[in-house]
Amino acid sequence: MAVKAVFFDGEYARDRDVTVEAVGNQLQFQGLEVPLTTWSIAGLHPIDPPTPGQPFRITHDAKPGSRLVLRDAAFIQNLVARNSSLKGGYSSKHLQQVATWTVGGLALAAGVLYVTMSFVPQKVAQILPDGWRNRIGEQVVDSLVDKKKPCHSKDGDAAKSAMVAALAQGNPNLPTFSFEVYDIDILNAFAAPGGKIVFTRKILQEAKGPDEIAGVLAHEIGHVEYRHSEAQLVRMTGLQVVISVLTGSDGGNFSTSVAALAALLRYSREAEREADAYARKTLEQAKVDPMGLKRFFDVLLDLEGRTQKPSDASASKPKETTLDKIGNVFSTHPGTEDRIKEIKPLPDGQIPVKVLSDEQWKALQNICAVPN
Repeated sequence: MAVKAVFFDGEYARDRDVTVEAVGNQLQFQGLEVPLTTWSIAGLHPIDPPTPGQPFRITHDAKPGSRLVLRDAAFIQNLVARNSSLKGGYSSKHLQQVATWTVGGLALAAGVLYVTMSFVPQKVAQILPDGWRNRIGEQVVDSLVDKKKPCHSKDGDAAKSAMVAALAQGNPNLPTFSFEVYDIDILNAFAAPGGKIVFTRKILQEAKGPDEIAGVLAHEIGHVEYRHSEAQLVRMTGLQVVISVLTGSDGGNFSTSVAALAALLRYSREAEREADAYARKTLEQAKVDPMGLKRFFDVLLDLEGRTQKPSDASASKPKETTLDKIGNVFSTHPGTEDRIKEIKPLPDGQIPVKVLSDEQWKALQNICAVPN
């Protein structure tokens, strides 16, 4: 049975009268200006749910921009009976399509987020103004050392300068950085934003020689070179960093949060590998024995495996600093065993230089023992 209908082709803003007939599993219609057109009934979709007494507008998968407007109630009822999705709402096919698009959209969003979080922070870190980096770096260091002053002595400072000069022999283009030692009884070293490298007294005491400290220093300089702490900060604070740079503010109160500071110092394995590679290259070119860094990593593993003795409750304890709360070098420098495997000795025939004299090394180890 053929009925009258109105057809919009989706290309021109005018309607055309057509006659429509259901033939088998197909819907056929044609008119004076519309050639014979065949739509499968299974591919029909409602524009609006069918409402008694109202025109019923449908479209088709083959031409989603088109519209076929039906008015014959019996024809509409028969058509809906043959394709339940014309009742409106979500059919199983629609649900499958929605699910596919949703999963695809989430996968795309996850991919964009991964790329953004992996690469964009590193790019942003490279263009941050030095004034902003220095301001944030000072906040971070002040929060971590908890009002402790850096250790200084005439001979100790000279030893620090001598160690930096030894590394510069292998890389005259070292990034701008500061190198400070603080009287803190926890084994750690870190690089804060603005190239501020901090060593604790404990790390100097645990080292067996200056080449070990030179290796750790070269590693931290690698973090400064790649601006890993700045990139980590961008990941943590996102838009706030951009706003702080534009407005000249201090970047918020993140530096007062122990959790935030811990996250700032906890680099990814990729960042640690980059800093390690930088250190190995710098040490080799400076003819400083890279095995010193290996020996220090071995010390870390040994310390990590020790069973800590119960503390004496009657003994007076010094005030715990933020750095104590964050943890030692193991919580901020992951993958020690894997990193040790990458460290190789100097090429055959190359004699390692002596980073510091015995007197200089002693002065550096005791830099916190001399009153400022």
